Amino acid sequence: MKFLKNGNYCMPPINGGYLIMTLDGEEFHIISAPSMILNTDRHRDIVVENFDHFKDEQGNIFDISVYSSNVGVDWELQVNTEDSSLKNRIDLEYHANDY
Repeated sequence: MKFLKNGNYCMPPINGGYLIMTLDGEEFHIISAPSMILNTDRHRDIVVENFDHFKDEQGNIFDISVYSSNVGVDWELQVNTEDSSLKNRIDLEYHANDY
């Protein structure tokens, strides 16, 4: 079974940040959210992506993409698992780095 979770944070990531993934309320994984590129003329050149792929001890496979731009931070988590309850047990929260 595969499932997808996504979200966003509406402030531009001037100094980047990080996305915390929790499982059953406990911190499970952290992925960096890159700073956007400031000196460009086109929106497509501003977007910066960070991708992480890992497998946990139960054999669940996680793919996380974090996109930073002048309009904020977007993320997408894709999970390949046999555990149907996992979708309701995972949460993602963005934290911006201090200026």
